[in-house]
Amino acid sequence: MKKRRKLSFRMQLTASLLGCLFFSILMIAVCLALNIRETERSNRAHIARQNEQWATEVDFMLAGIDKMRFLHLADDEVNRIVAEGENKSQVQAVFDEQYMSRLLAVLCTTNSDVLRITVVTEAGVIYGNYIEDSKGSVALAQQHLLYEKRDSRSKMTVTDVYEGAINLVPYSLLTFCYPFYDIAHGESLGTIYIDMNFGAMRERFDALGNQEGWSRYVLNKNGVIYASDPRLGDRIGDQEQEKIRELAQNGDGTGRLEIDRRTYVIHAQYVEALDWYFIQCVQRSSFISEEMSRIYLLAFWGILLLCGEIGVGTFLMKRISAPIKELSLVMSQAATKEKRELHRMESRREYPVEVQEITLGYNAMIERIQENIIREYENELNQKKTELQMLQYQINPHFLYNTLNIMSSIARLHEIPYISDISESLSRIFSYNVKGGQVVTLQQELDNLQNYIRIQMIRFPEKFEVSCRMEPGMEHCRILKFLLQPLVENAIDHGIAEKRRKGLIVIGASRNSDGEAVIVIEDNGAGIAEEELKRLQNMLDEEAGVAAEDHTGEIGIRNVHMRVRNYYGTSYGIVLESERDNGTRVKITLPMIKEETVKTEIIKEKTIEKEMRAEEARTDAEGNCGR
Repeated sequence: MKKRRKLSFRMQLTASLLGCLFFSILMIAVCLALNIRETERSNRAHIARQNEQWATEVDFMLAGIDKMRFLHLADDEVNRIVAEGENKSQVQAVFDEQYMSRLLAVLCTTNSDVLRITVVTEAGVIYGNYIEDSKGSVALAQQHLLYEKRDSRSKMTVTDVYEGAINLVPYSLLTFCYPFYDIAHGESLGTIYIDMNFGAMRERFDALGNQEGWSRYVLNKNGVIYASDPRLGDRIGDQEQEKIRELAQNGDGTGRLEIDRRTYVIHAQYVEALDWYFIQCVQRSSFISEEMSRIYLLAFWGILLLCGEIGVGTFLMKRISAPIKELSLVMSQAATKEKRELHRMESRREYPVEVQEITLGYNAMIERIQENIIREYENELNQKKTELQMLQYQINPHFLYNTLNIMSSIARLHEIPYISDISESLSRIFSYNVKGGQVVTLQQELDNLQNYIRIQMIRFPEKFEVSCRMEPGMEHCRILKFLLQPLVENAIDHGIAEKRRKGLIVIGASRNSDGEAVIVIEDNGAGIAEEELKRLQNMLDEEAGVAAEDHTGEIGIRNVHMRVRNYYGTSYGIVLESERDNGTRVKITLPMIKEETVKTEIIKEKTIEKEMRAEEARTDAEGNCGR
């Protein structure tokens, strides 16, 4: 037990689970083996009964035709006709032929398996119920003779299955040949040929058993003559046939046979009267699916085994989890809000290695928490100082905003309109920057952009025009503040300012197929060289934390790109397209905000706008008072 305690928590749990799992697998394997064994025994008994039923059917058929070899003994007229030979009058010959034809036809009618009977005397005279083709049928039967059974008193010869015709109708035939003997003198009087309908025998074999997954075959010296599954019957070759004959002649005829890498359980029975082998065949893997009742036994043992595993597992888990529970109690006390003092936990040697490591980590965490409490107080003091500084910094934009308003008033007083327009536009830009949140509507951004464009048109009179094309509803699209001004500034300074002809800047806003907002700023300026364009595109693909080189005009583009990605996600941003002397096209992709959020923001913006107008009116009033 002491050695077990030295193991880690994970090793103890793993060892316990592996032991239970191994025991479970072992029990299931034993039950499954017993189930398969019992199922195989049951199936072997079943297929043996099937073969016995086949043999009974064949014995009944042979018993019916075996009586025909004593036809000359049962009928004196037949005995006379066969014994007389050819020395008879023509009238007697016709009478004998008609008598034999009628008699043989009646015998065929009484036995449905017999199609044709032909009698050949020692003198060579042929009688039959189909006398027209009797001579040819005898010759065809003699060509297919396959097996002869002889005893001290009589003999029988059987042909292979062959194709023939009776009255021009094709049949699969099986012919039995019996000799006629004179009992008194022991001399041969002739031979009777009995043609059986093997096609009807096939149908009878098919009707004997139709269980799913089973197949039946009949084998003679030349191979398989009947197969309920022709595909599998074609794969029973010479090697398989030899093994079947050994099983039938040695032992109980039951065994296994490998065909196409599959194992089949077979039962072969030898029929000596025909030199045939009856074979019942079933695939071994189908035993489990066929005998579902055995699975219930396995399920019972599985449930019983699982209950035992649960009991053993509960006992082991209680033993293993005791130190974990103690650690949990100490940590829960440290987590309560009522107690300010944090307690450390004692590490014991009997604890598993992982629990000892957790205890050391917990004690170290307590020390770090105490240090963080001190740092938290320091951070709160620093935050208060920062807030005071921010309040002081807010005074400067207001002071500059008021100064610009004073400049505008002085310019109007002295009738200098350019200075007044510049100062008023710049004043609105500062007011737009100071007041409100960082997200505005696209319409507000365009209104602020007009202030910047008004200043640039004073700087470059008659140099360019600005056109805006916007889909209905896009004016309420929410975007970050000051996204468009840096891009328009680049278009003017680095595109249009370098061209002699009059420039055109087109600002478009629309939705793409994914419902996202797409804002395009396009100019007909100087454009960007191919190498410079590739460098700018690589710069936009950089991570946010990677600093770009300080090239003229690219800081504004990169800042806009990184602001969009940081706020909306990395799937959004700027795509830059340009060609030297053919202008530049900048595309910004943003998500569309839901309509409910838009309406709420619009109400807030209107409130802010009213405050800005009130502030402007107050500032103008102060300026007038100054004059």
